[in-house]
Amino acid sequence: MVFRKGGKWVKKVHKKSSTQIEKDKEHKAFVLENEDFEMYYKKQNLFSEEEFETFYAVLKTPLASTFRITGTKNNALQIRKFIEDHHVVNMQNVVVDGVKYDPPSPVSWYPDQLCYEITCPRKVLRYSPEYAAFQKFLVAENEVGNITRQELVSMVPPLLMDIHPHHHVLDMCAAPGSKTGQIVEAVHANDKLQELPTGLVIANDADYKRSQLLVHQLKRLQSPCFMATNHDAAHFPNIYISKNGLDTLLQFDRVLCDVPCSGDGTVRKNPKVWKEWTQGIALSLHTIQVQIFLRGAQLVKMGGRIVYSTCSFNPVENEAVVAEVLRLSKGALELKDVSDQLPGLIRRPGLKTWKVMTRENQFISSVDDIENARARRKFPKSALPPENAESLHLDRCLRIYPHDQNTGGFFVAVFEKVNPMTLADRRFVSKDLETSLNATDIQAGEVEDEALVESVAEAISNAPLFQDPETPDGQNEQKMDAATPVANTVKASKKDVYGVKEAPFDMMLPENRDLSEIKSFFGLDASFPMDQFLLRSDMDTKNRQIYFVSKAAKSVLESKQVKRLHIVNTGVRLFSRQGTLADTTECAFRISSEGVPLLQQYISDHRSVHIGLDDLKVLLATALPKIPQFTPETQARLNKLSLGGVIFVVDVSKAHLPDGTNMMLSVWRGITSVNVLLNKHEKKSMCQRLFGIIPEPTPVNIKDKHQSVQGNEDGENGSATLDDESQ
Repeated sequence: MVFRKGGKWVKKVHKKSSTQIEKDKEHKAFVLENEDFEMYYKKQNLFSEEEFETFYAVLKTPLASTFRITGTKNNALQIRKFIEDHHVVNMQNVVVDGVKYDPPSPVSWYPDQLCYEITCPRKVLRYSPEYAAFQKFLVAENEVGNITRQELVSMVPPLLMDIHPHHHVLDMCAAPGSKTGQIVEAVHANDKLQELPTGLVIANDADYKRSQLLVHQLKRLQSPCFMATNHDAAHFPNIYISKNGLDTLLQFDRVLCDVPCSGDGTVRKNPKVWKEWTQGIALSLHTIQVQIFLRGAQLVKMGGRIVYSTCSFNPVENEAVVAEVLRLSKGALELKDVSDQLPGLIRRPGLKTWKVMTRENQFISSVDDIENARARRKFPKSALPPENAESLHLDRCLRIYPHDQNTGGFFVAVFEKVNPMTLADRRFVSKDLETSLNATDIQAGEVEDEALVESVAEAISNAPLFQDPETPDGQNEQKMDAATPVANTVKASKKDVYGVKEAPFDMMLPENRDLSEIKSFFGLDASFPMDQFLLRSDMDTKNRQIYFVSKAAKSVLESKQVKRLHIVNTGVRLFSRQGTLADTTECAFRISSEGVPLLQQYISDHRSVHIGLDDLKVLLATALPKIPQFTPETQARLNKLSLGGVIFVVDVSKAHLPDGTNMMLSVWRGITSVNVLLNKHEKKSMCQRLFGIIPEPTPVNIKDKHQSVQGNEDGENGSATLDDESQ
């Protein structure tokens, strides 16, 4: 960028922050080489000698940035169109230092062209004027949940799960939540049909702090189907829910086991892997991966699908785990051929044989080859290729290599449960057994399930495990660190589970006085389920925040064994009490912005105001706009409404939104002004996207002569304290 200074044109130099300078120094300090890594993977015969050199060279190059447009939101097509019309067209001929860079382009194999790849280097993305504007757009839209920055290959496992809106889905090792976000989007696929979701997504993580990160990430999607839990995945508890008058084990239609792994497939974006890689990492994790996968197989329903994945090239963490679980499940699982899915994605078949190396870099064909007796006892025998590898169809697994499509490395295997594995499965198969089961049978079945997981707990070495913080593009990669022994991870997670006291999740009675007031005031349709509301605080005697959960989530919360489940978060806030306004309004509650999509087809018109593009611009761009600033039709409608919550319905034909899209905004109608109840990030994003302007900041801490409009924890603009003229 150039600008005029003292009569001369000079080039503006973008100064890097001290943090960025340190990161650049740290990146340059890494030696992109590891002799043991190179030797180990050459021995696996993954490629010809010439192709291996190409593979190894690509591993040393930076990874392209990718992002996907969130599919649950009705404005997903609008976001895509905005990217094409306002950014891609302006980035056709970007030349930096004599090099021409292509604009972001849709990924061919991702459904509906909702995923984009950015191939330019990060320094160009930050400092080129054309790309810098796009970078700011990405940051803003990521903040409000319209896009998610995620590594491309990590998007594959959820796409292969074949999730439908009615499905119960378990993500066993979910944090920080990129893949979970895709799962939630799939469960909400019927949003455009304006149907309340019936599915359930339980996202689990063994680390409590990472579970909180998971909640933060998924909060952007605002799903009543979502529930975050904190458990050791290998020992996820059995929960029984009431179904047709019977207590039935909660099993899942789909399970994702994206397990902790050595992460050597992430070497292009995590260069420290070059320095830290050892074969001991994979050997230490192998048994843990088997346990988690096996527990997931127990929890999936008969006929259900389970997907196992890692961001590792290592067959000890991939095909060896698959083979061992197939052996232990004794025909209950079938490895599926999904070669016809995601056309355009280049994938290679799984390995039928592989070389196994010890921690001392000794290649062995049997544990008897290990001379040290103690090391021989500890070595996981299932890491070796099985004798019946051919009959297991391991070639149906997917291996994704970086040099095939300029990606990271990944491994995915898809399974269907075809035969009984647990007591619950046998109950599914035999309807006659259903009436004969008693409490003793159920208890015995639980012991049997737990014993099967424990049976694979061979000696675990002291090579450590840690979960890396979220990487810049939003994808979690789980790798190793010499500071924390693997054997201690379960103990640490149990301390997290029992050391934190969560606020209760108490279901509200449908006849609750506040719910009756809300239903009457906003004209909620009789078909809306009033028995799915909950409160989150044992100190909340005034019902300040009222949340809503799906029917499936409610069944879990009402389970007799719900105390077994350490729930971190669930529910979408639908209504918030507006401070001390109970005496001055008919209803002291407003509709929270995140609750509008769930309620829009159930609200009658008697608290609605239909507006066009001009009024929308006033509402978004002006801080606390006065009623006379709106069109005469809107003024007339507002003047007929009493103070309190109002819904502004945008006329889509005038707002130039995609066909079939409705925009409804929660608004507080004061005495002489109104206030749109959006958080500042979403308000700014929408205003810039629709009108190309930045909205006025909402005033805060204005002295209030009579009443205040209290805010809420997500920073909606209703958190401003308003004067008496705007109440």
